[in-house]
Amino acid sequence: MTDDNSDTYIFHQVQPELVVHLKELSAAGVQWTQAVDQALSKLVCSKETLIDVIGRIPVQDGMLDAVHLAHERGWEVAIVSDANTVFIDAFLNLHNLTSIITQVFTNHSAFQGDTLHVTPYHPLDQPPHRCPRCPTNMCKGKTADMYFKVSTRLGCIVNDVAITYVGSIVKQIKASAEYTKILYIGDGGGDFCPYELLHKVQQTPVLATVVPWNTGFDILKGFQAHTA
Repeated sequence: MTDDNSDTYIFHQVQPELVVHLKELSAAGVQWTQAVDQALSKLVCSKETLIDVIGRIPVQDGMLDAVHLAHERGWEVAIVSDANTVFIDAFLNLHNLTSIITQVFTNHSAFQGDTLHVTPYHPLDQPPHRCPRCPTNMCKGKTADMYFKVSTRLGCIVNDVAITYVGSIVKQIKASAEYTKILYIGDGGGDFCPYELLHKVQQTPVLATVVPWNTGFDILKGFQAHTA
């Protein structure tokens, strides 16, 4: 949904030297979410400034139109992202999307004074998600698969659902719903996670259509095609 990396955007805008520090931590082997947390601990700005700056991160052209179209069609829209709760909430609040995005799966974050702390979505002290291609803090494929299994077990039919990604997206299955269609939009390596999601696609490849995209306008056209 955004047209920049939210993890580095805040540092570029407020304290550029911390971008170098973040890269050094990552190069030294520090897990990325933990590296972001350590860099944020050195960021000198108020809570209000951080929220204001990150909320104004550039948006992919056409992406807001695509999300609003999905909402107008009665689709459910949710987010799975490798960012964090504070960053995403700031963005959604600024663009009046809180009533449209019904579920967010991301790394947890909270302020202690003016310092933002971020912790991994998959706690590092718990059993690993065991996906060999995803970062240790989040496996998007496993997250998606968990909710698809809930949907299959319940066996009811509702309207088509758009699953749109801020890095990528999944929607939590409601207690009485099964999706008849899933639109999966992503722009990162984790969005090709083969853990369970791609395995399901391979089992019924004729049902899956891959559509390359560059801007939100491409996604908007794709959404419109599914409502024609």
